[in-house]
Formats: sequence, structure tokens, C-alpha cells
Amino acid sequence: MSGRDPEQPRNPHNRGKRLGDLRSLGELMGATLGKARLGHGIQKVQALLLWPQAVGPDIARMTRPRSHQGGVLYVEVPDSMAAHHLSMQRHHFLQRLNQLLGGPQVTDIRFSVGQVTAAAAGVTVTPLPPPDRARAAALTRGVPADVQPAALAAAEAVTRARRWREQQGWLPCPVCAEPSKQRPCRDCQLSLEDPNVRRAAQLLTRDPDRLESLTATLGFSGCEAARFLALCTLREQMELLAVECVRAAGSEPYLDFLLEQSWLYLSLTCRKPRTELSPADRSLLPPRTLQALSGGRRVKTDPAE
Repeated sequence: MSGRDPEQPRNPHNRGKRLGDLRSLGELMGATLGKARLGHGIQKVQALLLWPQAVGPDIARMTRPRSHQGGVLYVEVPDSMAAHHLSMQRHHFLQRLNQLLGGPQVTDIRFSVGQVTAAAAGVTVTPLPPPDRARAAALTRGVPADVQPAALAAAEAVTRARRWREQQGWLPCPVCAEPSKQRPCRDCQLSLEDPNVRRAAQLLTRDPDRLESLTATLGFSGCEAARFLALCTLREQMELLAVECVRAAGSEPYLDFLLEQSWLYLSLTCRKPRTELSPADRSLLPPRTLQALSGGRRVKTDPAE
């Protein structure tokens, strides 16, 4: 029988030699694996494993989650067109994925072109109704013929996701028109707060013809957010001017300024130059603005005239 005091700590050099000692085995496993690192790794794997459940079988079969690093989930897709379409939907995927994970473990999703295998090739996909097929086809207009099949598959997957959200009663975002629980949607809210977008909006209130050129610097979502802010500004200005026109009984300076603002508003609303505006476009003006223009001394105040 050993004379060692049972309360005295074991010799550290002998630690781990008795594999039957649960405490020693636990210390060995903890030192080898690192509990915190192992738990973090499990969270990363969970994000990858839950991706198909978060996005549904249609999108899962054309994507492959590659890694989860720093809160960002990296997902591979077959081509750049699919990456573009799915990036516009990523806030919906984020919300669903974090719900399944039980907390905000994924802060962003980034899509890149890679080698994607049909992991769910056996999944039967229900054909889209004719209106939704037409909507998906419109998204691939102008796409080169060699990538048209992949682009159409991505567009149809996005259309199915949008259709599902519409069936849940989600309303279109006033900026991007995508169905969303929030109005504006989360991505558009971030775009509307971007200083570059706000500066572009001020530019568009003076020169709507710059809309198309801004896409190269702001991207589609940023450009749409700038257009939305510019239209809000023009609408507010026209409302104030319409009131002043009524108070001043059709004063010429107020009518001139209101007419100029209506030209800018219609050009930006219709996405075309002032010279291409038609008489039918006048109906797109706010009611009070239209009433003020028609009731002034200038009857022919239609920007198209």
C-alpha cells in the first residue's frame, strides 16, 4: 500500500499515465483538442450543414457552402450571374440561417464562382407557373448563350424564393421591390445610410440622366437606393411648392420652379430623358402637384409639352 497522502497532488510528470483515471483522461483530451476551439469549430460546421435547410432544395442544389470564417459564410455557385442574383437575396438567407443556428452566428454571406456539384440532384423541382417563368426569364435578358442555362436556373431559384415570401404575405420593399418583412428591407436600409448613396441622391435631384452611369460606381442596389432618396426629396419639394402656388394664387416664379421639379421627378420616375416623356407620364405626378400645375396661369405645364 502506498504511503502517499491521498490529499497531496500527484506528481505532474505522471499525469495522464493512468488512462483509467477519468480526470486525467479529461485533462488530456482538453489539452489536446481545446474545448473552446472545438466548440467554435462545431458552430462553423453547423452553419455549413444547415445551409440547405435555410435556403431550400432549389438553391441548395446549385450552391456549395465552402467555409465559415469570421462570421462570414463563403458559398460557391456555378457562375457570376448566379452569384449576383443570390447576393441580392442574402439578407433572407442570413435571417433563416441564424434562426436555425439559434443566434446571430453568421453576419454575412459571400458568393463566389466555383465548382459546384449537384448535391441534391434527386430532388424533384416543381415547374414554375407561366408568370413566374416569365419573371425569371426577364432576369437573364442579355446573358450570353453559353451561360444562359445556368443563369436561368439561378433566376428560377430566386423567383421561387420570392414567390414563397409573397405567399407569406411579405410586401415589396419600396426601394428594390423584393418581398420583405421590413420596409425598406435590411439591405436597402444599409444602402440608404451610405454617404456615397446620399451624395448620389443629391446629384440625381439636379440631373436624373446620371442614373445609369451611377450603376458602375454604386452597383445596382446602391443606385436604386440613391434614386429612391432623390424621388423622396423631389416629392417633398413639389408638395411645398404646390402649397405656395395655391397661397400665391398661381404666382409665376412658384409655377416655374414647380414645373422644373416636375420635369426632374418624371424623368427619374420613368428612367428616361425629359425629351422622351409622353403626355401619359403626367399621371405619375403627385395629385397636389398636378392640381397646382393645372390650376395656375400656365395651363400647359406638362413636362412632355
